[in-house]
Amino acid sequence: MKRIVLTLLVTLLATGTAFAAKYDLKFATDFANDQFKSFAREAGAMAAYRGVAPAEPQGITGFDIGVEASFVDIDSSVWNEVLTETNDPPSYLVVPRLHVRKGLPFNIDVGAMYAQVPDSNIALWGGELQVALLEGGAATPALALRGSYSSLEGVDDLDLQTYAADAVLSKGFLMFTPYIGAGVVQIEAEYTGNNATLQANLQDQSLTEARYFAGVQASLALLRLTGEVEYLERPIYTVKVSLGW
Repeated sequence: MKRIVLTLLVTLLATGTAFAAKYDLKFATDFANDQFKSFAREAGAMAAYRGVAPAEPQGITGFDIGVEASFVDIDSSVWNEVLTETNDPPSYLVVPRLHVRKGLPFNIDVGAMYAQVPDSNIALWGGELQVALLEGGAATPALALRGSYSSLEGVDDLDLQTYAADAVLSKGFLMFTPYIGAGVVQIEAEYTGNNATLQANLQDQSLTEARYFAGVQASLALLRLTGEVEYLERPIYTVKVSLGW
């Protein structure tokens, strides 16, 4: 069973490359600072770490590995100025990710993710630490605090990092575990290219954004299916298929 599910995960990760076209990020010489601020806000929303999991701790033997895809609603008027391979940006940017989570003692979970937007120079990596304040039970919900970090890689002209803190509440019912959460995301963006004009005009950006999310996880033996809806500057929809125990 584990071998079958792992094969499915690898297949889904590979086929995820079919969703996107060529979306390399690059700044034009006349790119203005107000445009850079708007783009930093949207790029930070895309890059922010997503736990895509309920609040219940996995336990010391718990492990979850899966693939997921986030469909990020983007403002075409903002992205049109930085996507060099197309004059018609999509309504949604699809970001496929490999995601791993591991349970530790004391109701602690840790996780990591890696993402690569197909046919582009956009890559992401990040990590999380979740602490369950309430484990949850038959009659009580679980409550957890989650901290996370993510970094944009592959774009020579941009250094972008995010830091997030979230609270997550969940309650299991039979095979389903719905959850809700809210938090803040700190976005740090800096132009790192060699263009002297852009170096003078584009200021470092430090933005704090609120986010809200809700999802549900369905467990079928070792297979877990999770769907999540988030609002962080713009709507973001995530689906995840994982192997967990």
